[in-house]
Amino acid sequence: MLTEIRRKNLQRALNPRSVCYVGGSFLEMTIRGTLESGFDGDVWLVNPKTDEMAGLPCFKSVDDLPGVPDATFIGVNRTVTNATLPRLNAMGAGGVICYAAGYSEIGGDGPELEEDLKASAGDLALVGPNCYGIANQLQGVSLMAIPSDGLRVKRGCAFIGQSGSLCHAVTRNARSAPLAYVISCGNQAVLDIADYIDVLIDDPVITCFALFVEGLPDIPRFSRIALRALEAGKPIIALKSGVSDLGASMAMSHTASLAGDDEHYQALFDRLGIIRVTTPVELLETAKFVTHTGVPAGRRLKGFTCSGGDNEMIADLSAPYGLELPQPTEIQRAAMQEHMQLYTSISNPLDFNTTNWGNYDVLLKLFTEALSENADLGLLVIESSQAHEENLGTREALEALRDAGKATGVPVAQTNHFSENSSAADREALHATGLTMMQGMREGMGAIGKTCTFGERQQTVMARDSRDDLAIPAVSPLPDGVHALDEWAGKQALKAHGLPVPDGRAVAVGDAALAADEIGFPVTLKVLSDTILHKTDVSGVALNLADAASVEAAATDMVSRLGIDRVLVEPMAPKPVAELIIGVTRSEQFGQVLVVGAGGVLVELYKDAECLLLPVHEDDVRAAIGRLKIARLLGGFRGAPRGDLDALVAAVIAVARYATDHRDTLAELEINPLFVLPEGEGVVAVDALIREA
Repeated sequence: MLTEIRRKNLQRALNPRSVCYVGGSFLEMTIRGTLESGFDGDVWLVNPKTDEMAGLPCFKSVDDLPGVPDATFIGVNRTVTNATLPRLNAMGAGGVICYAAGYSEIGGDGPELEEDLKASAGDLALVGPNCYGIANQLQGVSLMAIPSDGLRVKRGCAFIGQSGSLCHAVTRNARSAPLAYVISCGNQAVLDIADYIDVLIDDPVITCFALFVEGLPDIPRFSRIALRALEAGKPIIALKSGVSDLGASMAMSHTASLAGDDEHYQALFDRLGIIRVTTPVELLETAKFVTHTGVPAGRRLKGFTCSGGDNEMIADLSAPYGLELPQPTEIQRAAMQEHMQLYTSISNPLDFNTTNWGNYDVLLKLFTEALSENADLGLLVIESSQAHEENLGTREALEALRDAGKATGVPVAQTNHFSENSSAADREALHATGLTMMQGMREGMGAIGKTCTFGERQQTVMARDSRDDLAIPAVSPLPDGVHALDEWAGKQALKAHGLPVPDGRAVAVGDAALAADEIGFPVTLKVLSDTILHKTDVSGVALNLADAASVEAAATDMVSRLGIDRVLVEPMAPKPVAELIIGVTRSEQFGQVLVVGAGGVLVELYKDAECLLLPVHEDDVRAAIGRLKIARLLGGFRGAPRGDLDALVAAVIAVARYATDHRDTLAELEINPLFVLPEGEGVVAVDALIREA
C-alpha cells in the first residue's frame, strides 16, 4: 500500500542524493558503474567482512552510516535482509531494494517470511523481494544486482517489469531506447507496478511507461492509476505473459503472480488505452517512437521509399493497424512530378527512385510537398549503415525527412527491414530532433499503428463528460447461498431494466393451453424451474406449437419426464437476422465481466465474442459489437436485411445496468439467444439465466 510517507520515500529512492549498498564483492562492478556514471551524491557501502570495495570504505553495519540513505540495495540472504529492514526504517531511510529470493514465490516457509518482510519494512518504500533492482539512467545510479549498461538520458520511458533478467537485458539494449528508469519489481510485496506509475506520472521527464506484466495484484487500483496516465497523455505499453495455461502456472511459481484470464486483461487494456505488445523488442520500439516522435494526431501515413517492394510492404503492414495511405492531390502530384522521372508514379507510399538517391535538396522538396496536406505522420523506410562514418546516401534522406517534418509540423520517423542496419550515432543525433529511427519494419509499423490507437482512445475518453466510470470498482466477496431464478423471474427482472422480452405467461401445467390461446398460436412451451437451467439438454422446450392439443401434449410429456408443475408459454419469436449471447460473469480480480458475441446453440463452437469490464459506456459496446465476425450479418450480409444495431446496443446496456445495480449479489447472468430482428424491429431475449446470492 502506498501511504503518504511511503510515497515520499519512493520519490527519494527514485531521485536519490545518497545511496547505500549492503552486500558482498559481487556488487563491486555495480558500484563502480554508479561511480563512473557521474552520480554526484553520496555512495556508502556496508560489508562487515571487508574494509574496502570499489575504492570506497565499508561500514560494518547500517547503524554506522554517516547519514540516512535515500536508496539502499540489500544484496544478502533473506534472513539478514529481514533483520536489516527495521534498522533502516528506524533511521528514516527512503527506499530499499530487496534482492533476496525465497519468499512467497517458492512456497514452504517463503510466504511467512514475506509477511515478516512486509512487517519489518515499516514506512520504507520496499522494492521486491526477488528482484534485480533499479537502474536510474537520469542520474546514472545503478541499484541492480548486475551492472546496468544503459546510457544516461534527460527524459524517457519508465520500464517496470516482473522479470529481473528481462529488466537487466533491457538496460543492455542496442536500440537507443530512451530509458529513464528500469525497475525490477519482483514479488511486489509492498510496492506494486501501479505504485511506481503513480509516483512517476507527474514527472515531466517521463514520457511513457513500458511494462512486463505477469499479474497485477490490485486491478481496481491499477485501473485508477492507468486512467490518470491516459488523462496525462502518457501511454502505458504492456507485454503481458501468462497467456497460455502453462505460462500462467509458470508466472505463479516465478513471482507468486496470478496471471488471470487473458481476455479480461485485454478488456482492461482496451478500456484504458493501454498499448499491448507481444515481444520485448516491440515494447522498446514503441516506447522509442512515443518518446521521440510522439502520438500522431490521426492515422494518415505518408510513406517514402526507394523501392516498389518497400511500398508494397508499407501497404501490407498498414492494413492490420487501420493506417490510412491517402493519395496525393492533383496539385501535389504536379509539384512532385517536377522532381521525378517521367516514367515514375506519384503515389503514397512514394518510391522516390534511385535517380534522387542522396539528393537532399530534391528529397526535401518531395517530402515537404507530400506532408503538406492530408498527413499525420511521415515514414521513411530505408536501410542505413551500422558505421556512422560510412554514408551510403541514406543520411541525406534522413535529414530531408527531418527538415520536411519541421517545415510542415508533421511528426516523422524512419524504420528498416534489418534492425542491425542502423547507426547508434545517427539514432542519437536524430532522436534529439524528434525523428525516431526504429529498427525492424514489423515492429516499427506496429509501434505506429498501436500508438495511433492510443491517441484515438485518449481523444474519446477525454471528450466524455465524466471518466470516473472507467476505473474498475472494488471487488467484494459474493455472499454465500447462490441460487438461480427461473426463466420467468429472470426475464421480468431484466425487463424492468429495459431488456425486451417475449409477452409470455408463467402458469400451472393445467393452464398451459388456455395461456397459449390468450397469447395466440404458434407458441413455445418451456419447463419452468430454478433447478433445470439448461432446458434443451433435458428436452424441456417445445417449439412451434400450433394449437391447444399440441400444447397439452407437450406439457403432459414434460410433467411425466421432469416432474415439474409450472411452465412458461411464449409466442414464437420471429426469424432473426442474427442470434447473439450477452453474459455477465464475476471475476475475483476484475469484478463484473460482460461478454457479447455470436450466440445460439453453437456459441462454444464459434467462439466469436468480445469482453468488456463493467461499468461500460455505450460507445464501447458499439465498438465491441463492430469487432465481432457476426457483425457482417448485422450489416446485411449478401442482400439479407440489416439487423437492428441500435436496439442491440440498448439491450446490452440494459443487461449491464441490471448487473451493476446488483453488483454485490449477482453471480452470473446469460441471455442466449438474443434475437436481433431487422432494422427498426428491435430485439428479443429468447432465453435468460440469472444466478445470484
